[in-house]
Amino acid sequence: MSESPLDFYRRLMLAPISGVTDRAVRRIARELGCRLTFSELISAVGLCVQGRTAQAMLESCLDEHPLVVQLFGREPGELSEATKMVDDLGPDGIDLNLGCPVKRVVNHGSGMALVRDTKRTGEIIAAMRQNTHLPLSVKMRAGWDHDDLTFLQVARIAQEEGADGLILHARTRKMGFSGDAHWPWIAELKAAVSIPVVGNGDVIDGPSAARMLAQTGCDGIMVGRASLGNPWIFAEIQQYLTTGQTLPPATLQTRVDVLTRHLRYAVEDKGQHRGVQEMRKQIGWYLKGFPNVKELRQTVNRLDRLEEVIAAIRLWAKGLAAGLMPIHHLTPPPLSENCRFTFHNGKSVQQTSDLQQVENHPAADLTENQLPTAATGHL
Repeated sequence: MSESPLDFYRRLMLAPISGVTDRAVRRIARELGCRLTFSELISAVGLCVQGRTAQAMLESCLDEHPLVVQLFGREPGELSEATKMVDDLGPDGIDLNLGCPVKRVVNHGSGMALVRDTKRTGEIIAAMRQNTHLPLSVKMRAGWDHDDLTFLQVARIAQEEGADGLILHARTRKMGFSGDAHWPWIAELKAAVSIPVVGNGDVIDGPSAARMLAQTGCDGIMVGRASLGNPWIFAEIQQYLTTGQTLPPATLQTRVDVLTRHLRYAVEDKGQHRGVQEMRKQIGWYLKGFPNVKELRQTVNRLDRLEEVIAAIRLWAKGLAAGLMPIHHLTPPPLSENCRFTFHNGKSVQQTSDLQQVENHPAADLTENQLPTAATGHL
C-alpha cells in the first residue's frame, strides 16, 4: 500500500450499487469530483468458475482508477482465489460485502448472512488478506435488526484479521432503506476500532456530510442513492466542506450535456442495444423534477439507437429554458465556522473544528443502496 489506510479511506466515495454503478457511472462520478469509486458487487464463486457475468464485470474494471472492487461470497477458499484474481487486475483496493440484504444473496449465505456466522467471516477476511497487499475493507450494515446488532463484533474481527478499513451503512437489514440512518452507530464504531471508518447513509448534500463528520468523527463518507442522476453531489460536498459555500445546482443544459456524455460512455462500454436499454432509468433520475419528463421517458423507452435517444432528449429540452432548475431543488443552509475543513491537493492539511479526527449475478434485485432517493476523496 503506497499510502496509509487513513489517507486511503479519508475520501468522498461512490457506494457500490448493484445494477447501477457500472463503468460509465463511475467514470462520470470521477469526472465530477468523486475521489474513490466502488464496483458493483461481484460474485467470488462466479469468478472462480469463470462465469460469464462475473468475468465481464471484473474485466470492466480494467485500467480504471481510483477503484475498489467489491466481492461477495461465503466460502473462504473461493474468496481467497477471487481476491488473487482481482489483485492481479491491479485496482486500488478490494472490499468484502457483508451488508447486502437481498434474499437471493442472503439465502446463498453471503452478504448479511455472514454477520450471523462470525467464525466464517473471520476466516474469509483472513483468507482474503493473505492474497492481497491492496487496501482491504469490509462494508456492512449495523445488524439484522435492532435486537441483533453485530457491527461492533464484526468490526473487531475484521480488524484482527487484517482489514484496513470499515464502511458502515447505519441501518439494519430489517430497516431496508426506510427510516433515518442511525449515525450514532457510526460514532460507536469509530470509538471501538483503530482502523479508518467510513460512514454511509442519508448523506444527501454538503450540510449533511458536514453533520455526519461532526456527529460521528468518521474518516470518510460514502454516497449512494443521493448520487443517482446527481453526480454533481461530489463537487458540492467537497466545496461545502472546504469553504462552507454551496455550488449552484446543475441547470437543465448542464444535465442534458452530462447525460448525453453518460449515454455515450454506456454505449461505448456495453454496445448500443444494451447501453441504451440500461440507461433508460438513468434518464429519469437525471431529469427528475423537470416538466414533461414522463412523456420523454415514454418516448425514449421505444428507442433503441443512441443518436435517436439523444435527439429526443434535446428536442424535449429545446422547449425549456436552458437555465431551468428542477422543481424539487432545495438550497442548503450555510456551513457554520466550526465545521469547516481546509484541503490541499486533495489532502486535509488543517482541521479548524474541534471534531474528533475526524453463477448468474444473484443480486439482480435492488441491493445495498440501489433505490434512487452520498465522502470524501481525501477529506
